[in-house]
Amino acid sequence: MTLSKSEITSKEINAMLLFLKILLGLIGILLVYLSGNWLFKPDHIMAQHDIQASSNTGKNYLRGDIGGILISGAIFIGMFLYNGGEIWMFGAIILLTSVILGRILSLIMDGTSTRGIQAIVVELIIIILILAINYLG
Repeated sequence: MTLSKSEITSKEINAMLLFLKILLGLIGILLVYLSGNWLFKPDHIMAQHDIQASSNTGKNYLRGDIGGILISGAIFIGMFLYNGGEIWMFGAIILLTSVILGRILSLIMDGTSTRGIQAIVVELIIIILILAINYLG
């Protein structure tokens, strides 16, 4: 049995919305932390994830591409939570979907990766969370 939005009280919707916003806010904070690691401690992160950059150019790409994407995701989430509005929601979803597509391409071309599959699941959950907040809000 599924409940429609009209069958749930306003108080229950507000409580769910607050919970989902707190959860998404914590994810945004985690993204800021992770982006900081990629931007300021790439050697540490590369060792954790078995990544090698053979030159300064490689580190530049890791800092800019990965650190930049993570901080962009945090900004989109923060603006979505602060301002609401579909423009920020779509920005976050497009960014996450692009990352998911890259991961799927890697799974097809490079072979399976447990961490890659886990990351796709987490990213899909974040998209669902954003959509749920937009729907309830």
